[in-house]
Amino acid sequence: MQTSYLQLTLLSDIPDGKQPVKYSLGSRLSVEPVWQLIKGCQWNLATIIEGLEALDFRSNVRDNSLLGVHTDLTVRKFFAKERPLIAPSSIGLLQPLHEAPPIWSARPLMALLANGQYQDLQGRAGSPAPPVAQLLLQMMEQPQSWLGHEHRGRLYLLHERKAVASLLMELKPPKPRLAPDSFVDNVAEWIN
Repeated sequence: MQTSYLQLTLLSDIPDGKQPVKYSLGSRLSVEPVWQLIKGCQWNLATIIEGLEALDFRSNVRDNSLLGVHTDLTVRKFFAKERPLIAPSSIGLLQPLHEAPPIWSARPLMALLANGQYQDLQGRAGSPAPPVAQLLLQMMEQPQSWLGHEHRGRLYLLHERKAVASLLMELKPPKPRLAPDSFVDNVAEWIN
């Protein structure tokens, strides 16, 4: 909720997460019309989305009464401005690597970067390394253009056969993100 408006971003049917559809529902006066809509749909998000997708958004002035009752509820449909918005479902889970793959395609490269299983990330020819988030986005958008090549202990990230960055692999499993260090240490002592 933002002020008296509910904003929904639909990521599911968007290829690689580009330009997801957004809906804004609400009233300038109060949050009550949105709550009535949510209650009328029996708290079922799928029902709300189904109703939104059934509306005609071709005209500028709309009587948006999703439940057949006229209220001061307004509904807008628009595309997200955030170009790099990526649906988590479009890439799936990127599990940590336990060993180097036979071929460093985009998927294992993304898993390595996303799980922080590297150190000493460097850019090409002494330039600063691109941000990891930027590398991940580029790999997701053009996976066929990315390869990794091991040479003298370093893994080189190649985009269209040109080195973009290099790093040292660290293939040990990352620490759990939600557990405090003391908890991990206590569990390790208990197991041993």
